[in-house]
Amino acid sequence: MNYKNFIAENKLAFVISLIYVSLGTLSICSVYPKDFFYGNWSLYGLLITFPVSVISFGYRYAESDSLIPVFIIQIAMFILTFLILSKFIKSKKQNHINI
Repeated sequence: MNYKNFIAENKLAFVISLIYVSLGTLSICSVYPKDFFYGNWSLYGLLITFPVSVISFGYRYAESDSLIPVFIIQIAMFILTFLILSKFIKSKKQNHINI
């Protein structure tokens, strides 16, 4: 099975994880006052997406100037979130079929 078939079979997990991690990434990139999208909303975005943004937030807190490592961390978190969510949705579908 190649990756295109895997993504096509798990489209819902892909879309959910893309939106969730993207909100976390945007929130992390809007934390400091010099950031383009700075605002009070970024705190709420970080709280909602805490599981996928805690590592990137820690890096951004330590090194506020460079955003490239934040994007790399968030890409890894997206892949991890997508894989976990696709397994979870797949097991829910199988349980629903067996009932």
